[in-house]
Amino acid sequence: MPITRGFFFHLCITILLLPAIALGMANGEESTGDRIEDSVKFLPIPYLNYDRSIGFQAGGLPMVMFNPVKSDTISPSSMAGLFGMYTTNDTWMLMAFGRLHLDEGNWRIMTAIGRGNYNFQFFLDAPIASWIPYNTDMNLAFIQVQRRMYQQLYGGLSYIYLDFETNLEGFPHSKETTLNGLGLDLSLDHRSSVFYPHTGFETNLRYFTYPQGLGNESESDKIQLEYHHFFSMRKEEDVLACRFFAGIGLGNLAFEQQFVVGSRQDIRGYTQGEYRGDYLFALQGEYRWNLHSRIGLVGFAGVATIFQSINEDDDGKLLPGAGAGFRYTVDTETNMNVGLDIAAGKDDWGIYFKLGEAF
Repeated sequence: MPITRGFFFHLCITILLLPAIALGMANGEESTGDRIEDSVKFLPIPYLNYDRSIGFQAGGLPMVMFNPVKSDTISPSSMAGLFGMYTTNDTWMLMAFGRLHLDEGNWRIMTAIGRGNYNFQFFLDAPIASWIPYNTDMNLAFIQVQRRMYQQLYGGLSYIYLDFETNLEGFPHSKETTLNGLGLDLSLDHRSSVFYPHTGFETNLRYFTYPQGLGNESESDKIQLEYHHFFSMRKEEDVLACRFFAGIGLGNLAFEQQFVVGSRQDIRGYTQGEYRGDYLFALQGEYRWNLHSRIGLVGFAGVATIFQSINEDDDGKLLPGAGAGFRYTVDTETNMNVGLDIAAGKDDWGIYFKLGEAF
């Protein structure tokens, strides 16, 4: 049974993609612009978005940035917040999240808990070649703890809990699925800043296992590799950012565990959840043009492909995407940006509200 692509999109916004709280974020070497001057700063950020499948979205993303230990002047500022949204097709989600940087950047702790209800669809090629609407009610919880192991190398453990109840249109019975996953994380971070890097690189490797001993219906494993590289451009005013992502699913993956093109912004321009499989590879680049101290533009392009797709004809198909966006700096101390992107993919397109950068 499926879980919505929209769920993964918003989950990634609040857990995986925000530079301030992203998985794999680390204290870069001699980073700048990673701390607020005051002990606490409140950022009341509104949320407006549009998705072709779930419609117009409205909500809020209020956050608090803070320095938890006064004597620690090296760690990046920590963050906690809420994310809530409601859409015109009665989809809704509420999530609380937090990210702590402790002991001069040696410890990083991240947690999130949320609940939502999504009305979405998936495409089934054979035998009906049609979109199938469905509703998914979900609960989630996540925690990750990482420790500096050597210089800029971090390692840690993660736990994720996901509970779904899915109802397909035209089918009389619902399907309940519970996933419990344990993760091993490694991060090598040489970025110039954790919030808005101009130079350096970052590599994140994650292995997640879902054994039957934790209550999963079947055993499966997922491996994810991310590599980001940043190049300073135009006399250090602009940034050229590059990203590579590889996702590999092993064992008997549930539908909910598959990789979806567009769900991690790999690649922007895909919002309908049509392309999904057990393997995903994506490469993209983005130019960040800073016109003013608070105003900027971005242009991006990339390509993705999937294998062991739910629709066999999609295996190995090249899925390009490209677009542009606007950025406004809401916090000049940390270069925290908000913005809006519009992108086109293969027979698809999307509009994306942004807090921070895509990667």
